[in-house]
Amino acid sequence: MKRNYLKFLIILAGDALIVPFCYWAAYFIRFGTLFGFRYSFSPVFLFMLTFAYIVVFYFFDLYVMPRQTRFGAVVSQFMFAIGVSAILASLLKYLFFLFPIGRGILVIANVLIFVLIFSWRKAGSLLFRYMIKPRSVLLIGTGEGTDEIIRILESNPREFHFFGILMNEEPKDVAFASVKDRVIGPIDKLTEVLEENAIEIIVLTDTAGKHKISADGLIRAHLRSIEVVDVPGLYKRLTGKIPIDFIQDENWFLQTKGFTLVNDHLAGKIKRLFDVVLSSCSLLISFPIWPFIAFLIKAESKGRIFYSQTRIGKNEIPFSLYKFRSMVEGAEEAEPVWAKENDPRVTNFGRILRKIHLDELPQLWNVLRGEMSLVGPRPERPEFVAALKKEIPFYALRHFVKPGLTGWAQINYPYAASTKDSKEKLEFDLYYISQMNLIFDLKIIIKTMLGYLSWKHKKK
Repeated sequence: MKRNYLKFLIILAGDALIVPFCYWAAYFIRFGTLFGFRYSFSPVFLFMLTFAYIVVFYFFDLYVMPRQTRFGAVVSQFMFAIGVSAILASLLKYLFFLFPIGRGILVIANVLIFVLIFSWRKAGSLLFRYMIKPRSVLLIGTGEGTDEIIRILESNPREFHFFGILMNEEPKDVAFASVKDRVIGPIDKLTEVLEENAIEIIVLTDTAGKHKISADGLIRAHLRSIEVVDVPGLYKRLTGKIPIDFIQDENWFLQTKGFTLVNDHLAGKIKRLFDVVLSSCSLLISFPIWPFIAFLIKAESKGRIFYSQTRIGKNEIPFSLYKFRSMVEGAEEAEPVWAKENDPRVTNFGRILRKIHLDELPQLWNVLRGEMSLVGPRPERPEFVAALKKEIPFYALRHFVKPGLTGWAQINYPYAASTKDSKEKLEFDLYYISQMNLIFDLKIIIKTMLGYLSWKHKKK
């Protein structure tokens, strides 16, 4: 949507001014003069510095205005992003100009950046509230998911204005009683409504039934630059998941970009290279602590250090997934049960491993072997997959891609301890597949790291 790009560009432009200004101010505060600033911070380096901060901010989602997010979580996100940016700035200065940024300047500049960047976003949020009016949304018909779309629109009055509904008969099955009062006429009034009102989005709730919009209506909408979407498409954009209850045909998924890229060999090779490089680096960095983990596992309980379990991978091919053992020996040899957050089978040290996710380090070997990816749907046990495929529509689609060490569902939803939870997580997994690309993978990895560092990231 154009207004989202406008918000992004305005906030980015402010950042592009704030970063060099803060280093300029820090230099003056540190030395009491600007003499020598141009030598230490040449225009080329200031450009590289600013670009580095903007790239880090982008991957840490600092250009997305958070909705109903706790203040502490937002502050932590900003502090971590600025900390990573400061480290990257120091590396750039040393690598390209063979001279580090002074510690005093670095600390002062980044404190100023934190204050101004945070304040700029708060000011921008207020500015957008007055400058940019809510998008006016018109619904055509009352098909599957209409009530849910209305609920989402009306819960975000700053962003959306629910204009009304055009339909050819009275609504019967819509959960919102007030919807009857929002029917503004039959569908053949579409042209009149578009001419008299600033409609920006048309939502087709019944693309094949009685409330199907005419070709002439679609043409008129496109000529006015009005976006025409179906219920699953809008729901996907607003919630970050795909509503499987509102999709009747599997072909809907095959029309999305991510599902068409599944068999793209070049994209697959790039993702594979990304997996191999990052998993190799992670193994090298983490390997020195493996002996300590092994010792503590053996010291607390008898049994194996490593634990393997059959899971289902891409194209429903089974493979052996590896972990550090976090449960008592033989805990999962009986009938498989759903994992729980406070599982009594978990040992005391295993609880710590799970809390900081160190039990999953051996899965980096699965990534190197090509059985898993760093990012993707979490692999499930064959017994659960067989049952879930029968109970949840489109469940098999999650096996279009390799399972992941982390994923979009893992950072958005807690333990899947039931069929209902698995359905919810599937909707996030399908969204990931539909949007799958390397930048999205990097964002998910960063969000996962932020969750680990805050100790609020629940094990999936």
